[in-house]
Amino acid sequence: MNSSDNNYDIVISGAGSIGLISALLLAQHNLNIALIDPKPLDAITKVDDTRNIALMQSSLNLLKHLGIFDEFYKLSRPLEKLHIVDATDRLLRAPEVEFTAQELGIDYFALNVPMGAILKTLAAQLPKYKNITCLFGTQITAIKHQAATLDLTLADDTDIGSKLLIGADGRNSFARQSAGIQTTTKKYPQVALGFAFKHSRDLGNKSVEFHRKNGPFTLIPMQNIKGGSQTSLVWSETAEKADQIKNLPKDELAELIEKITQGIVGKVTEIGYIAAFPLTNINCETYAKTRTILVGEAAHILPPIGAQGMNLGFQDAAIAAELVIDAYNMNADIGSDDIMQKYNQQRKLDIHARGKATDMLNVSLMSNLLPMQMARGLGLFALQKSANLRTNIMKKALSPLGVTPKSML
Repeated sequence: MNSSDNNYDIVISGAGSIGLISALLLAQHNLNIALIDPKPLDAITKVDDTRNIALMQSSLNLLKHLGIFDEFYKLSRPLEKLHIVDATDRLLRAPEVEFTAQELGIDYFALNVPMGAILKTLAAQLPKYKNITCLFGTQITAIKHQAATLDLTLADDTDIGSKLLIGADGRNSFARQSAGIQTTTKKYPQVALGFAFKHSRDLGNKSVEFHRKNGPFTLIPMQNIKGGSQTSLVWSETAEKADQIKNLPKDELAELIEKITQGIVGKVTEIGYIAAFPLTNINCETYAKTRTILVGEAAHILPPIGAQGMNLGFQDAAIAAELVIDAYNMNADIGSDDIMQKYNQQRKLDIHARGKATDMLNVSLMSNLLPMQMARGLGLFALQKSANLRTNIMKKALSPLGVTPKSML
């Protein structure tokens, strides 16, 4: 190490939304934190992704805990209903199902927030915390695992030390690789297209999910604009079809959206930048090992069904922070094997269950097997008929399975 100034309690690799929320949670206490990202700050907060993200109640409680909920609320649109439509055009079609926040006794079960606004709002909090050192425009290139610390080398040959590394560095996580954590990957023959578009007919505070044979086509209403409405769309298709859609002239794409949505959005008037994401289901053998905790897409990637991905990452950050802060307050080793085991135990059930659920639904949409189609149809029929079943499903979707961290209550 060059000097004691280069020693930190915690290093967070990755300043995306989950890395930022991790830093803000941990900075509430007297922990010395380094936040590292290869991009400069203006590039971190400038995103081409025009999608909205539905932040569920547990994630909103986390924002309230940090005192920044109001800043998100004014940029968002409440989600009061989720309507599912079977648009597979198969012989056995499932009934339409609607989930409403009113059935849970709450005003809304999520806020739809633009992706760019999430990053900008979180990043704007960083200057408030003197115990966060931002090392942007560089990255970790080597990690040596010592008994009581980690020695990290950055791209500019700076050496820093840390008791704990939080890997928030995405699907190709260097933190995960350096810790020797193995992954299992399931690739789907689909690509998700994500973009926003403007249109003439307002959806209200309701998200509509069309279940099509190549995957879901999900409309997420955004804040209205002067003279019209705007909606975020996540659209799963085969890789070949997705490439064709992305390259369609905008007027033809607008007509296609109007046709698929069966007129509920009216006239599509403007289409934003289209991002494409190959669909995968990635999971880890463990979520923490050798003084390294994985959060967000470094730990798991799910198909874009039911708005699980970002919310699962918020849960990772909240649980990791609570375990670390409790250990710190007891003068215990924040990077100990005990902390690693506790984090893994608390995340395993939640991540595995949501991964399997989204996988099953995605596979059932693509399957031509009659038993699979019958099972999906019967499941949606049961949800349509039973308010108790709907509320149980909603409760499980809105909060972590197992122990809920105090910051999310």
